[in-house]
Amino acid sequence: MSKKYPLPSPLLLLLPLLAVLGGCPVTQDQQTPVEPTVLRAGEHKYWLYVPSTYTPDREWPMVVTLHGTFGFDDGGAQIREWKRLAEDNGLIVAAPALKSVQGILPVIKSMWHRDLETDERAVLAVMDDVQANYRIGTYTTNPKPRRGLPTTRPAVLLSGFSAGGYPMYYIGLRNPERFGMILGRSCNSDVDLFDSLEPTLSPQARQLPIYMFWGRDETAMARHNWNAIAWLSRHGFKNTDWKTIPGGHWRHPEVAYNVWKNELPAAMIP
Repeated sequence: MSKKYPLPSPLLLLLPLLAVLGGCPVTQDQQTPVEPTVLRAGEHKYWLYVPSTYTPDREWPMVVTLHGTFGFDDGGAQIREWKRLAEDNGLIVAAPALKSVQGILPVIKSMWHRDLETDERAVLAVMDDVQANYRIGTYTTNPKPRRGLPTTRPAVLLSGFSAGGYPMYYIGLRNPERFGMILGRSCNSDVDLFDSLEPTLSPQARQLPIYMFWGRDETAMARHNWNAIAWLSRHGFKNTDWKTIPGGHWRHPEVAYNVWKNELPAAMIP
């Protein structure tokens, strides 16, 4: 009879943290008339869902969804999370494979910044690939624009889940002209990362709508989000909002879409 050994106590202490930070099962409905595809934009792998109703006769909104921590979430899980919502609401959804999404263990900052740069190239390449093949829309944002600011935004939502918050803020704030909104779903943030971006941020970045939500039971994610809110407020971001929702660290693409659709024109909402 084999002898059973108990798990070492440090691992026992780590297991709840892994469950909280790493992600959660995909519980959304998987019954859709078409399936996602796995593609490459150059060297960058991504998952794509295009609704069965797609036609190039009109403009469509696009979601770029950024996955959480390695081993607990990936682009495939993100596309499964979004695909029923995408089919029902006419969304084209792309989920790139990422490198910088470490939400549990400490990271070497120089290596992490290189991974963020790689993820930025990946996300922009994926967007270029999708936009070359599908008709992604724009919409009017400000009938009385301020000098130097655009009057339209792309109908593109950049949304991160969990550790996907790191590349979401990095890519979104560095490339505000490519997105209509950035929206964090129980997202990690990093004040040092924000500080490194601040010298290069444009007025357009400070006008970009930023929204975040997290579960009321998420102590760690609440801290991350309140730190992000405080930093954005101190640095002149006037178009930022947030809320808490019941529960813990769960996938809620429907909450993200219900916020974002308030920005979209009626022609893009079924």
